[in-house]
Amino acid sequence: MIIERATVEDLGVILTLRTEASEWLAQSGIDQWAVAWPNPEEQNQRILASIERGETWMVRNEDEATMATVALDTWSDPRLWTPDEQADPAMYMHRLIVRRKHAGLGTEIMDWASHRAHRLGQHWLRIDVWTDNTGLHRYYENNGFNHVRTLDLADYPSGALFQRSTDFGDEVP
Repeated sequence: MIIERATVEDLGVILTLRTEASEWLAQSGIDQWAVAWPNPEEQNQRILASIERGETWMVRNEDEATMATVALDTWSDPRLWTPDEQADPAMYMHRLIVRRKHAGLGTEIMDWASHRAHRLGQHWLRIDVWTDNTGLHRYYENNGFNHVRTLDLADYPSGALFQRSTDFGDEVP
């Protein structure tokens, strides 16, 4: 597994990964990512800005084929996280997308993200998850995340908040 910063040239790959994930979710009756949020132009601009800030990562195999992507930053949405939570150093994970043929890789990516956050002095790895995708909620809980709360926001579909500590004790990444 090779993890490297995304470049502008990776935008199309990321959008393809998102479409693939959306189609797979739709087969299970889950509408997550069925529509670009809040619209295609703003979604694409948000992803591009994350790439340009060096906050988006590509996960590739030895043959340089893309297996997954993830974005990590320290910006906390004040609609989601309380002032006390925002004061506690955290890294926020976005758009963790793994190609289906590499299912299982998400756990390794989350561990990498937690170790990265810890090395950068962050106490928490946090994520906001699609509110009604309860299977995804269980997935994060099975990977050491604790449910913080679920918000019902009319203008934002990802109101299920999860976090896990980045303190791994004596474990060396």
